[in-house]
Amino acid sequence: MDTILALREKRKNLWDAAKAFLDMARDENGMVSAEDAARYDKMEEDVVNLGKEIDRLERQQRMDADMAKPTSSPITEQPGAGNQAPEKKGRASMAYQKAFWDSIRHKNFIDVQNALSIGTDADGGYLVPDEFEHQLIDKLQEENFFRSLATVIHTSGDR
Repeated sequence: MDTILALREKRKNLWDAAKAFLDMARDENGMVSAEDAARYDKMEEDVVNLGKEIDRLERQQRMDADMAKPTSSPITEQPGAGNQAPEKKGRASMAYQKAFWDSIRHKNFIDVQNALSIGTDADGGYLVPDEFEHQLIDKLQEENFFRSLATVIHTSGDR
């Protein structure tokens, strides 16, 4: 940064000197001699070269800043917390499945369990988990020969 500031100051001083030289080198007609024009062109070239060097150093600084940035963001702010699977909701939840299988194993259909009341009757009933429902329909399709002969029309309520 100090180098860039020093080069900017040097370029400004050279430009001021070149303007002053040009004002001083003009004759009474406002023209500049060939020798003075060559000297002025050399001074102007030095100013342009300093500008190019300043641009080069600024690009270098930007590139260094980009390279110094971290290459990626952390996967998680809390290590170990990302190992958990997202919690399922509705009939796919573990509480629903546990309550369903407990009621099947113990043949206790009378007890009302809140986990089994997820969803509505119109969406397929209370006591069938999603995974089991899909397995059941797949097995029914294999066993039911009428289904292969019939035209099956899927509706929004059909799963």
